Amino acid sequence: MKAMIILAALFLMVAPAMADHQVDNDLSSEWEATGFNNGRRMVRDSRGYFHMVYHSQTNPNGTPGGNCDIMYSHTLLPAPPTSSADWAPATEITFDTSLDDRYPSIAIEHGSPGNPTDNDMLHVVWQREDMSGVYQIMHSSNINSTMPAPGTWTPPFTVHVSAEHSLVPDVDCSLNNVVHVVWQEENFNSGLTSDILYSNSIDHGMNWTPFQNLSMTEFNSQTPDVATVIDFQEAPSNYTYYSERVHVVWSDDGPTSGPCIMYKSSPDAGNSWDLYENVSHSSGSMYSDGYPSLTVSREDIPHVAWMHGVIPHDPTDPGPYTPGVDPLNANSFPGPEVGMYSTILQNIYYSGRNSGNWGSFEIVDEAMAENEFPSIAVDNTDMLYVAWQANTYPATDYNIRQAERMVAGGGWGNATTFYHLDHDDLFPSEATKKTAMYSPGYDFVWTMIDSDLSATGHGQPAALSPAHEIWFSGNTQWNSSVSVEEEHIGITASAFDLMSNPVSSGTWISTGSEGGVISIIDICGRTVHTEAVPAGSAGIFWTVGEKLPEGVYRVVLRNEQEMQSKAVTVIR
Repeated sequence: MKAMIILAALFLMVAPAMADHQVDNDLSSEWEATGFNNGRRMVRDSRGYFHMVYHSQTNPNGTPGGNCDIMYSHTLLPAPPTSSADWAPATEITFDTSLDDRYPSIAIEHGSPGNPTDNDMLHVVWQREDMSGVYQIMHSSNINSTMPAPGTWTPPFTVHVSAEHSLVPDVDCSLNNVVHVVWQEENFNSGLTSDILYSNSIDHGMNWTPFQNLSMTEFNSQTPDVATVIDFQEAPSNYTYYSERVHVVWSDDGPTSGPCIMYKSSPDAGNSWDLYENVSHSSGSMYSDGYPSLTVSREDIPHVAWMHGVIPHDPTDPGPYTPGVDPLNANSFPGPEVGMYSTILQNIYYSGRNSGNWGSFEIVDEAMAENEFPSIAVDNTDMLYVAWQANTYPATDYNIRQAERMVAGGGWGNATTFYHLDHDDLFPSEATKKTAMYSPGYDFVWTMIDSDLSATGHGQPAALSPAHEIWFSGNTQWNSSVSVEEEHIGITASAFDLMSNPVSSGTWISTGSEGGVISIIDICGRTVHTEAVPAGSAGIFWTVGEKLPEGVYRVVLRNEQEMQSKAVTVIR
C-alpha cells in the first residue's frame, strides 16, 4: 500500500499529457539502470508487445557498484502500457551472481521478406566480466512466439573471447534476419587505445563470424551503435526492403583535431565495408562530439544524434567501465560521464546522410543546458524522435527532453519535458518497433535516480542512493484491424490444442473451424515444418519424423483472426 501511495504521488508530479510510469512497480532498493551505452533497451514486436532489458545490481541492498544481472520484462497487452501493472515481473537472462553483467542491448528479427509478422525472435547482447576480470561480449535469444508469455532465453553464449576488454555492445537484425553486433575493444598493447569490432550471425545467434575491426584509426574509438533499415507493412516493391546494408557509428578521438563522430556501412550484411566517413567534419561540427545514437529510415538513410561539447572526450581513456560510487568518476555506476552535474554547456546535434552526403548539423535541444546521452528513432511516417537527459540548472535536477521532426526536414519542434521535480531522470532509450501493426509515435524508457527520495532525489548524492528504477513513456497505439461485425458479435476462438505432449512420433493439432497456417519452430527460430489448414477441417496430424532432434519446439497457429502458440517437447 505504501508503494502504491508513493507511486500515485509521483504521477501527480508530471504534466497531465505525459503517460510515464514505473515499469516494475517497486520503489525498493534495486540499483536498476538502462545505462549510458548506445544500445537499444526496448523493442516492439509485430503483435504490439514491448520487450525491454536493463541491468540490475545482484545484491539490491549492497553499496553501488556490485555485480549486476541482465533483466528482461515485456508488456502484458498489445497496447501502450499505461501503468506498471501492464508489465510482466522482470526475469533474469543471466543467473551467475559471481559474474558482472551489464549494459545490455536488445534487437528483434524482421520475419520473412514482405511478411514482418511471421517471426519475432529476440536477441540480447551485453558485456560480462569473467572470472579472470576481463569483460566479454555475451548473447542470448528468445523465440518469443507465445505472447504475452515469451519462450525461454537460451543460455548465455560468448560472441567474442577477448584477452583485454570487450565493452558496451549494440545489436540489430537486418531484413534477412542476420544478427549484427558491434562493441568497443580495448587495446592495452597499443598505448591504451580502443577499436570498434564487429561480428554477425546468419543462424539466429548459434554461430558468429570472426570479428572485423571497423575503426582502425589508432585512436580511442568508443561507444558504437549499429542499425539497419526498419521494416514496413507495404509490399517490398514500394521501398528498399531487400537492402542488407548495415550502418555503424561511433565516437573517435581521431584522426582529426578532436573528438568526432565516425560512420561506416556495409552494403552486403557485413561481408565488406565502405571507407569510414567523418560525420563531424562533413556536417560542420567543431570536433567536441561523442555518444552517437543511430537510426535508419525506410529509405535506407542513416540519421545520427550525438552530444556536442564533450570536453574532454570522456572518458579520456577507454575504460574498462568498472563500477564505482563517484558520479564525477568516468567509471562510476551507472555512468560514465565526467561532465555530469557540471556547468559545461552541451548540446544535442543531429545530421542525416541523404544522397550520399551528410547534412549540416542541426541543434536539436532548445535550452541552454547540460544536454547528454541522446537516443534517436524513426517511426513509420518518417518522423524522427530524439530523447536526451537535460540539466537546465547544473547540479540541481535532470529531466528527460524530447524533440521531433520529419525526415524531410523543417526544423526540430515540439520539444517536450518528461520530468519529476524531486528526482533525476537519466539515460533515455527510444524504442525500435516493427511497423506492421502500430501507429506513429514514440516510446522510450529511462532510469529514475533515487526514486525513494532517500538522498534528496537529485544531484550527486542521488547517484549514490539505493533506488534506481526503470520508467516508461510513450504514445503509439495498437492498430489491429477488426471489422464492425467482429466488434459487435466477437471473434470465435479457435480450439487450438495438441492431442499429446510430449510427442515421439506425432500428434494431432486441432485448430477449430477457423483453420489457418501451422508452423513448427525450433529453439533457434527456424521453421522446421509448415502446413495450411483449410477452414472447417478442424486440424492436422503432425508427423515428427526421425530426423528432428529432441528438444522443445513451438507450434504456432496463424489465421486472419489471431496468432496462438504452444510449446511441444519432442522425445525419443
